Amino acid sequence: MRQAHFEAFQPVCPACLRRGLEAPLRLDAGAQEDARGIHAGVLRCTAPDCSQAYPILDGAPILVPDLPAWLASNGHLLLQRHALPDPVEDLIAAALGPDAAYNVIRHQQASYAHDHYGDLTSSGDQGEPGLGAAPGAVRRCLATALARLPAPHGPVLDIGCAVGRTSFDLAAATGGLVLGIDLNWPLLTIGRGVIDQGELSYPHRRLGLHFERRRQSVALPGAERVDFWVADALALPFRGASMAMGMAMNVLDCVSDPARLLWEMTRVLAAGGGAAVVTPFDWASHATPPGAWIDGPVALAALLAQVNTGTERSGLGALLPTGPGVEVDWQVRLHDRASMQYAAHMLTAVHS
Repeated sequence: MRQAHFEAFQPVCPACLRRGLEAPLRLDAGAQEDARGIHAGVLRCTAPDCSQAYPILDGAPILVPDLPAWLASNGHLLLQRHALPDPVEDLIAAALGPDAAYNVIRHQQASYAHDHYGDLTSSGDQGEPGLGAAPGAVRRCLATALARLPAPHGPVLDIGCAVGRTSFDLAAATGGLVLGIDLNWPLLTIGRGVIDQGELSYPHRRLGLHFERRRQSVALPGAERVDFWVADALALPFRGASMAMGMAMNVLDCVSDPARLLWEMTRVLAAGGGAAVVTPFDWASHATPPGAWIDGPVALAALLAQVNTGTERSGLGALLPTGPGVEVDWQVRLHDRASMQYAAHMLTAVHS
């Protein structure tokens, strides 16, 4: 955790937010830090009737409302820190089977990392048979969003940043501090490796359970102004009206309550702050209850109008669209011979 980000983003207790309180967090004594920042320690709620503690692990504060539940679900992942030689990883993968969490995680890391960072490795994998998905789809979406929004003057929040390349692009484009947040620890650690070790490392899927480890030194523009934390998009651990911009790329159909995501973005954005939501409406019942699914752009606009009615009544302002939504292409590489093509919808808005 970079000290500059802690001071600028001023995190508050996620548990206290549930009861409407914005209780600041303080750093306990005894934290381990170096020139890059605090890599282990404890943040504690300052509310006398709370005092909830949140760990900082490998540089990332874990700021979620139900910390025990998150740790119970992710504890085994926190210990999976070392990249093994390819033959060893292949052997373990085969023994565990394709549906094991170990392999599901590697599939996710491979697809996200290729799109975010594939341009930096092996000439972007051009020329591989049947690839069909050039890297950089999420970055192209981000560039389109930035062109539709006013330049931010203050902290920028990258919600659902995954492996983090959009956070680096935001820092380079805006010149300010950018914080990427995500609940997915294995994805977040790829971005943290870039800022903590200056190294990009991820498993690149070939076919079946065969992966190869891609690893190289990287120095991205603006990297010194980027940090990555574990946080919940539905319970953003920040004060109201404190962010100059909020991005949610491929997040809306990954949360249990899309309306709450829009509400939280409205709550934390300052007046004049820009917001972008990009989604392919690719719903899955394990992520979002079917009753909360949104049937396309018209329904999304209607949901935003509904949320705006509630936020305005609560004195939080509203997210006013900058114009009609736009359609953007989004491709995801699966392996050497397969990719997924999405028609994603982008909604950009400014906080009133």
